[in-house]
Amino acid sequence: MGYDIVIATTEMGAGDTALTENLMQGFIHTVAEKENKPSHVIMYGTGVKLAIKGSEAIEDLRSLESAGVKVLSCGICLDYYEVANKLEVGGVTTMKEVVDILAASENVVKP
Repeated sequence: MGYDIVIATTEMGAGDTALTENLMQGFIHTVAEKENKPSHVIMYGTGVKLAIKGSEAIEDLRSLESAGVKVLSCGICLDYYEVANKLEVGGVTTMKEVVDILAASENVVKP
């Protein structure tokens, strides 16, 4: 079964920031190691910060991209946080593209 992942924040779950950020890093790393990779990883909100320079997720996101996963960050969000020029991995997406991808997805996973 195909699937797509949407990441809305740099954290996974609720609790202390150190814990929830570590959980998100672990999630991305585990997905990168899986044989059954998603078709897309879409980041929006503060989640776009996972794809910018200095993020601990860059290596795993690059690994996913190398395996054929389309890694996309919300252009509006990158502009809002003034980090568009720091994007290290993946491409920039529009809301139309996000809606089209999610509408066609067999399964959407949101950590």
